[in-house]
Amino acid sequence: MKIFKVFVLLLIAMSLSGCASDRFAIDTLPWLGEEPVLFKDSFSSQTGGWFTYQDSQLFSGYAQGGFRLRSDVKNFQFWSVPGLNFKDTVIFTRAKKLTGPEDNLFGVLCRYQNDSNYYALVISSDGYYGIFRTLNGEQTLIDQQNMDFSDVINSGEMINEIQAVCQAEELTLIVNGVQLIQVEDAFLSYGDVGLLVGNFLEPGVDILFDDFIVASP
Repeated sequence: MKIFKVFVLLLIAMSLSGCASDRFAIDTLPWLGEEPVLFKDSFSSQTGGWFTYQDSQLFSGYAQGGFRLRSDVKNFQFWSVPGLNFKDTVIFTRAKKLTGPEDNLFGVLCRYQNDSNYYALVISSDGYYGIFRTLNGEQTLIDQQNMDFSDVINSGEMINEIQAVCQAEELTLIVNGVQLIQVEDAFLSYGDVGLLVGNFLEPGVDILFDDFIVASP
């Protein structure tokens, strides 16, 4: 059982961009019908407003036709947001581990207000999942003692489809078409969306994300 660990948080300035309004339909996303798409990015061009960064230990940027987040810092989370502001959202992305430990963390953010206040709906390459609340800099799992295991999550370097629903006080994590957890939390009601990775004791998480879509529930 994976034991929940409190991560060191990184304060970084986030780039801002306008919110694109459009409608989107794709056969591989059966849950998306006539709902208005609030934001979408295939990462085919570098115009989405995402925060990018690179040094010897961290990378956040466009790569291999997607958006890559890499961290070589243990017990650490690293993220990127496009600089938007929503209340209720359905967020979809595809994620693939490129290299690094199986004992990792990756997923999406919703209602991100700053580095100290956000929700993170995440999975790991060794099959665990959870929903975190970070409030005033303190991070806790919501309605979980530890992250729970599911064999629905593809291990290793296989692609996982991650869908996060943040609607009113309900937060729902769906992976590969299966709902894994739904919790209620009323602390954060609006904010940005984004992508996140994290390490535990072993650093080196390296995740490639693609097809980031934000729709109205």
